[in-house]
Amino acid sequence: MGYRVLILTAAMGGGHVQVSRELARRLTDRGHEVVLADLNDLMPAGTGNWLGRFYPWLVNRAPWLYDLIYRRYFLHERARRRVAPTVRLALPGLRRLVGEVRPDVTVSTYHLASLCLGQLREQGTLPTPAVSFVTTFSVHGLWLHPANDAELCISPSAAADAERRTGRAAGVCGPVVREAFSAPRGDPAPVRDELGVPADARIALVVGGSFGFGSVERAVTALADDPGWFPVVVCGRNERLRQRLRRRLGRGAVLGWVEDMPRLTGAADLVVENAGGLSAKEALCRGVPVVTFRPIPGHGRDDAEALARLGLTDLADDTAELLAAARRLTTDRALRRDRIARGQALFEQDAADLVTREAERHTRVPAA
Repeated sequence: MGYRVLILTAAMGGGHVQVSRELARRLTDRGHEVVLADLNDLMPAGTGNWLGRFYPWLVNRAPWLYDLIYRRYFLHERARRRVAPTVRLALPGLRRLVGEVRPDVTVSTYHLASLCLGQLREQGTLPTPAVSFVTTFSVHGLWLHPANDAELCISPSAAADAERRTGRAAGVCGPVVREAFSAPRGDPAPVRDELGVPADARIALVVGGSFGFGSVERAVTALADDPGWFPVVVCGRNERLRQRLRRRLGRGAVLGWVEDMPRLTGAADLVVENAGGLSAKEALCRGVPVVTFRPIPGHGRDDAEALARLGLTDLADDTAELLAAARRLTTDRALRRDRIARGQALFEQDAADLVTREAERHTRVPAA
């Protein structure tokens, strides 16, 4: 019999939820019982829904303000104290959920959820281990609570940072992306034909997350002006961006929400993203080199810089740097092979195995 695992996430963009769903699938395939919950749903009077709507507005319309909030509330040495009122809003609902589920281990894939679990552990109302799964390449203070039992990080350098700040060992696992991204890449010809890609052009897949954040239009325009590239832009749920680009873009393909991203990514020669987030991890797993163009503020800039330090992306702050990096990664075969190998090496250890081990360390008898 398996363990009962509670995964706590939040719908703040698509990344946290997608990671949680894939982790849940892997644990279920191993015979465990999984309950997936959204922290926003545990907050009273629609507070969580408001936070979920406020975040994309903030990043898209007032990026300078988001960066200020990030620096003041995520990175400050008193960060946990400053967000304590928000954490307290979720605790009554989380206590009820824990009482109903009675998990053998609880995993957070969202930083405020990690703080909530730490609070319950500190208060003695969560009797089983709490694991903070740090899904980002950089580690800010809100992922780390002294009362949690373990941190899982997606790179050795992130784990070393977490260990330095908590004083306890952190596990290292690969980023969690959907299984289809690790499947062999198929023939790109059908995708190229569907998109109308000229025979002599390479595909640059430009992504801005589920909300189409950042300087997507600037990247697409620069690539469209270079005859060697055919930009394919995924606007996600940003319908205004999609309509604007369809009116203005003379060369390339403009898409909205795409269900089969593994197929599309597998046909690309390069992925251009702006946050070191889930799209970058999916591309690395798929064996497609990444360039990060004008990272979004706050966590986006920090994650992109961490990814660059690992040798897994080129940071480009203007279109000249973008085109130069794109050219290097497609003409320098040794560099391209090295970048692909480095990216795929990240995925050797499965987070689901480490979650199971954490449950085993603290629980003698699995849940019936």
